[in-house]
Amino acid sequence: MQQTQVMYQSTPNFTKLSSLYNLGDLKAGSLEVFIANRPEDIAAAQELRYRVFFEEMGAPAVGEIARTKRDFDMFDQVCDHLLVVEHQLDGSYLVVGTYRLLRRDAMKAVGRFYTDGEYDISLIKNYSGEIMEVGRSCVASEYRNRAVLQLLWRGIGAYVAKFEIKLLFGCASFHGIDPKAHSLPLSYLHHYHLAPPELRARALPDRYVEMNLMPKDQIDVKKAFSMLPALIKGYLRLNGYVGAGAVVDPEYNTTDVNIVVNTDLITEKYAQRYSKDYLGKDTN
Repeated sequence: MQQTQVMYQSTPNFTKLSSLYNLGDLKAGSLEVFIANRPEDIAAAQELRYRVFFEEMGAPAVGEIARTKRDFDMFDQVCDHLLVVEHQLDGSYLVVGTYRLLRRDAMKAVGRFYTDGEYDISLIKNYSGEIMEVGRSCVASEYRNRAVLQLLWRGIGAYVAKFEIKLLFGCASFHGIDPKAHSLPLSYLHHYHLAPPELRARALPDRYVEMNLMPKDQIDVKKAFSMLPALIKGYLRLNGYVGAGAVVDPEYNTTDVNIVVNTDLITEKYAQRYSKDYLGKDTN
């Protein structure tokens, strides 16, 4: 599918004007990562999300989302938007990757996290250290390469360090709304990566879908791991865990699992070694 790219004109002091927080000099060639400040930066991220989630992955667009061709909700106004941009020779730039970050203090403006709509995350919210919800991650199809993925993780690492984040959490997704199509990887997550009880979120009763679809002794671990979406693989490489139960999300044509990650391993050193896997859809 032909991807339409949206360009925005930068200014001579582009980085300073566009950075809400100083995360340091995070660049790789013509690529740069920072936290969006200007409305047009956030609009470009929403347009990228629309292209990936709705045009590429087949989520059904309705209402204002279909009309504007932007993926947006009430959380966009309180989240920080991490962007990877590619600077162009004419001074413009492309937003080629994005991640949405929501800290506890910012969440209070809307009263809940996105994940609250799918999971009981009271144990995570009661955690004494700083927590942050991550979501809406995507990368333009032609930029799914090591450099862009490393910059996203370097940006997250810098943000985590700046705000002393101790736990990341959110929802990561399998494509499609038939959990049985993902029986092997879902069962693998349940048997091998279930969060400890003190941090274990649980799918809401009316949305709970069983992940324990196969006995542990029937699971081919290597095959199951290979079938996981790249984003979930990335979280597991950071010693991440999953909550109890999956959730079917017809709005985004996905089957979601809850992820919680201690931030100890989210460092620039890790990002430099991050795999070439595509950082896939994450619907928070």
